[in-house]
Amino acid sequence: MRSFKAVGFDLDGTLFDHHRSASQAVDALIRVVGAEPSARVRQVWFENEDAEFERWRLGEISFQEQRRRRLRAVMLALGLSSPESDGDLDALFDQYLVAYRSSWKPFHASAEVLTDLRRQGFRPGVLTNGAQAQQVDKLQAVGLYELVDAVFISEASGVQKPGPSAFRALDEGLGVHPAECVFVGDHPEHNVAGARAVGMKATLTGRYEENGVDLTAALGKILGS
Repeated sequence: MRSFKAVGFDLDGTLFDHHRSASQAVDALIRVVGAEPSARVRQVWFENEDAEFERWRLGEISFQEQRRRRLRAVMLALGLSSPESDGDLDALFDQYLVAYRSSWKPFHASAEVLTDLRRQGFRPGVLTNGAQAQQVDKLQAVGLYELVDAVFISEASGVQKPGPSAFRALDEGLGVHPAECVFVGDHPEHNVAGARAVGMKATLTGRYEENGVDLTAALGKILGS
């Protein structure tokens, strides 16, 4: 008799191809401000995205402020002056968001994996840090929302990964005990260590250079063992 009843997933970088979508949106934003896209500027964007999002996760700054800080860093890297007012910064970030949303894509196997899990009798769920409206919109826009049984997003739930309360909330929502749930994600601390701390099994996503995340291989490490 199998011991697992549910599988939890991170969203960005696991089910959803955030890096590719954001890269395309950053290039569009750079053109808006009259500069040429480059790998160096994209690197600055993602480095600051990681750093400022972490400050938000820790409660040090607001969600909107972490966006403004990312913009200021990129404008500095481009040798350009940032808009002076918060309102102008927010308006510029809104242009990035339009381009970001138009580029949204799941990883190639996400829908297939979720559908197959349900077919086998598992309960799939999503646990993600981020803004409620945007994360739900992502799942709905790329066709994954109806394929999962529970969605927990930090802004609405009030608990952040890797905190144990976040993973316990997912287990409760899926109606399972921690030992009956596997968690899959792309971050060693936020996803894997956080899940294991409450008694869940967890694995990092595998990656293919061209096709992105290999969810099948990641799940096979546990469900096939």
